[in-house]
Amino acid sequence: MNQIQLPLGMRDLILEECERKRMLQHKLEHVFETFGYKEIMTPCIEFYQVYQTAFGKVEDEQIFKFFDQEGKILSLRTDMTVPIARVCATKFNTKEGPFRFRYSSNVYKVRQSFGGKRSEVMDCGVECIGLDSSSDIEVLNLAILVMEEIGAKYTLEIGNTNFFKSACKELNLDKESAEKLADLIDRKSMVELKEYVQSLELSDQACEFFTRLPWITGGQEALDQARELSFSETQKEEVEKLQKLYNDLQLLGYKDVITFDFGKVPHLDYYTGIIFSGYVEGVGVSVLSGGRYDRLLSKFGRDLPAIGFSVKIDYCLDVVKTEEKKTVKIFYPETKLVEVLKQANELRKDNIVELVQWDKEEVEVVSCL
Repeated sequence: MNQIQLPLGMRDLILEECERKRMLQHKLEHVFETFGYKEIMTPCIEFYQVYQTAFGKVEDEQIFKFFDQEGKILSLRTDMTVPIARVCATKFNTKEGPFRFRYSSNVYKVRQSFGGKRSEVMDCGVECIGLDSSSDIEVLNLAILVMEEIGAKYTLEIGNTNFFKSACKELNLDKESAEKLADLIDRKSMVELKEYVQSLELSDQACEFFTRLPWITGGQEALDQARELSFSETQKEEVEKLQKLYNDLQLLGYKDVITFDFGKVPHLDYYTGIIFSGYVEGVGVSVLSGGRYDRLLSKFGRDLPAIGFSVKIDYCLDVVKTEEKKTVKIFYPETKLVEVLKQANELRKDNIVELVQWDKEEVEVVSCL
């Protein structure tokens, strides 16, 4: 029996699940296309070194690795942002931006069996390369329209890594301490966070900043709290940038679906500005994630700002509803098969047609949903 089971984190999609997945994929791709994003495809296999270049410190335990015939380490792609950054810095190195790329591709990460996440999922997303943070509102607008296509109640949660980074810089914290703090804050591990902050021997103001940061969430009240907690001009500037984003999103009619989380501070060596996640009712994990990563392309030889996001389509399938399609069944005797095939070909222009052979001599057409 073990020989016919799937590896951990993998699953088969069958029948209506496939239909829901393709339907949502096509809807999202259409939205991306209307914004001017062009499709790009990359191999599912990359050199492991590509991810070492991108991240420096690679989360090795999450990568599927193997060797080529020359002994070089290969990996299944863990995301689409890094491959697209590689392509943009090499294949488009003589072209002027901005570049707007879209994709629908499977990505792979090793997941623990008890984690509830899958090792293979389809990422359907975009990368906007060559525009600075003034383009954040455009990308957030696109992310919200994409969430609406999923067809369930949703929330878009926005954070900003620079708010946290500027505090660490102001306090002259070393990289190791900043990364440890970021991990504890992002995981909202409050007991460990309090103990670690106390071990750093910071001022009362700094201790209050780090211990309150995970709790600063919500709408306008979160921005007000962050403004009150700020102790440097840089932090205040970051809050004002978020305030402007919020004002613009309210003008677009999105006030009720936007929240802020100032404790959202993952991957400090990757994200360089806003980060955001999308949640839908009925799904226990984020289905959309993205952010600004202005330093990534420079690691591949071309210094361009960038922002992007992706939707993990597989996590949305339980809340996506399929559209009802008209089906026609034609019951026929074996002697009239050719005649029925001709009739079915005409009907298939507007319907799904199934043929059912029976013992009666007449042909009968039945419509059903």
